[in-house]
Parts: sequence; C-alpha cells; structure tokens
Amino acid sequence: MDKSLSTRAEIYAVYVKSTRTNTITTLTRPNGNPVRTLTGGNLGFKGGNRSSYEAGYKCAVEIFKALEEEMKKTTEPKWQLYLNGFGQGREAIQKALMATEGQVVKPNLIRVTDKTPIKIGGTRAQKRKRR
Repeated sequence: MDKSLSTRAEIYAVYVKSTRTNTITTLTRPNGNPVRTLTGGNLGFKGGNRSSYEAGYKCAVEIFKALEEEMKKTTEPKWQLYLNGFGQGREAIQKALMATEGQVVKPNLIRVTDKTPIKIGGTRAQKRKRR
C-alpha cells in the first residue's frame, strides 16, 4: 500500500482566463508554482487585438510548447485544462487543442474543467455604459 511519490503521476495545470479584452494563460507545475504565463499583450498584440481569436490561438500554441518541454522531465506526465470566461480566447484554445499544434499534448489531457462563475439571482448589476 505504500505509494512513493515517484510512481504517482504528476498533474500539470493550464489555466485560461478569457475576458472581453484579453486572454491570460498560465502553466503550473504539480505543486502549483507557475512555469509560464502568457497574455495577448506579451505576444505582441496591442489594444483591441489582445482580445482577438488570433491572440488566443497564439497563446495556446506557446503554452503547449512550454507544456511539452515540462512533460519531458517526468515519466508519466498528465495535465488538466481549466477554462474561465467567455472571450474569443476560450474558443481558440479549444480549436488549437484539436488541431495539429495540440497533437503532442492532447493524449496526456485527463480533464477539462469550466470554472466560469454563473450568476443566479444575486445583487443588481451595475448600470450599463452609454455609448
């Protein structure tokens, strides 16, 4: 019954926060320490382009490369994907995972979790901006 730490699979995590204005992706080690954080602005997209589909797709590709490098260090690498928000980057991450860019890391994916909070009732929302 004694399970040593070396036989247990190490589970990495990729967190994706997709907002109306940006996409933030973070790769963390099994102990929770971040390995790499990427945003649309880090990759050269400025202004309104940070929230674009292309910025989210590029974030996904770069995070998958970093994940691939990290997974080479362990024997049984596994990873989980956590999604938050309803921006265009969310769709881009999912498409990149299904495309050729995600073929190396996709077999080791064990769970996809949606952590987007859904408001049910609650307090009254703020007044909408006039444009």
